[in-house]
Amino acid sequence: MASFLGGGLAGACVSVASNRLFHRQELRIKFYPVLNNIHSAYVIRMQNPRGRYWTTVIGNLPTIEDEAFINHRDSFQSDLMQFIELKEVRILRRKMLDNMMSGDHTVGHVATHDLAAESAALTACLLTLHKKLKI
Repeated sequence: MASFLGGGLAGACVSVASNRLFHRQELRIKFYPVLNNIHSAYVIRMQNPRGRYWTTVIGNLPTIEDEAFINHRDSFQSDLMQFIELKEVRILRRKMLDNMMSGDHTVGHVATHDLAAESAALTACLLTLHKKLKI
């Protein structure tokens, strides 16, 4: 009886462990196109010398030329929550939030954010996905 229960418990543990691995692999596969899309947007923005810096007045709407990029970036950040189980996503989210939270956030203050740190974090996350997905 003890060996029967022990074997069943061992089998259940192996099953749970393998299911977690396959679940994370599936999350990475779903996350890859989302990450690749925003990474491409950052690469395009970084090609423009002034695109590296995002200047905004706290409390005001973004400028017309920044609006599409900012909406895309915000959409990406909200989509990150469905992949938060992945360590690389948590690291990426933290780096993006830390970059945006630096500086003075008083209403009316002109804030300039250097997007190079976010671009580097996206590149690092993409490289991690390449390594873990073996592509």
